[in-house]
Amino acid sequence: MLYLRKTFSYEYPLEKADVVLAGIPFDSTETGKSVKYGPLFIREAIKNLPGYDPELKTNIFEKLKFCDSGDIEVVSGSWKLTKERINDTVKWIFNTNPKVLPVFLGGDHLITLGILESLKDFFKNITIIHFDAHRDLLPEYMGERFSHITWAYHTLKQGFQIFQIGCRSWYETEERVYKKYALKTAKNIKGPVYITIDMDVFDPAYAPEVGTPEPNGMKPEEFFNFIKEIPLKNIIGMDLVECASDKINTKTSLLAANIFKKVLGLWVKK
Repeated sequence: MLYLRKTFSYEYPLEKADVVLAGIPFDSTETGKSVKYGPLFIREAIKNLPGYDPELKTNIFEKLKFCDSGDIEVVSGSWKLTKERINDTVKWIFNTNPKVLPVFLGGDHLITLGILESLKDFFKNITIIHFDAHRDLLPEYMGERFSHITWAYHTLKQGFQIFQIGCRSWYETEERVYKKYALKTAKNIKGPVYITIDMDVFDPAYAPEVGTPEPNGMKPEEFFNFIKEIPLKNIIGMDLVECASDKINTKTSLLAANIFKKVLGLWVKK
């Protein structure tokens, strides 16, 4: 119906979409403020977002066909069962439309591990571009292997390459892992690229509603300058995680929506 309010004014079936949105409201490993409502409030911010970008001279809502697939029904307290549901969803997305670009909304950062493990069935030699205040490179946390603090470590052990931007707080153990395994430059990145953005990469002045805030963070304009240097023509997916908004129009959800707009605007002009 003409007057039904959806995430996108004109939505397409997955088979015809250029971009598919999927929420993953999982936060069972979160150690700070709850982030399970991140998908809800980022969506609300997207609904109120003008599609036109004055800098890029493009309107993503006119240039791209969008599908909102809804939220994955996560199993609270069970990463094993939630990961299975993420895997089934990613397979459904790419078996239905191999050319679509998925954008996932979290949820705590552990969801990225589940997404990437699923993407291995469709892409080889994936490089992760990881924006975060933290390295997330611990092998385990308080006896738990799988956590929003350990996910990146497990991607390295599975053969993914990772390039980290904006990190400013980590454990000594993580520093050793980073020096041994992580990429130190993005200049020679080739092949499929997956972008994961933990909203705590930004200074709390710009994104205060996050799971684990850290001072002295990135400014939005610094982030957008980094994004322009990434080979977006090779992007196979993206997520926005750790948004702890609990009401409409918070700074963090609005910034996340604008990141969604800017990255897709740059992608469509690639």
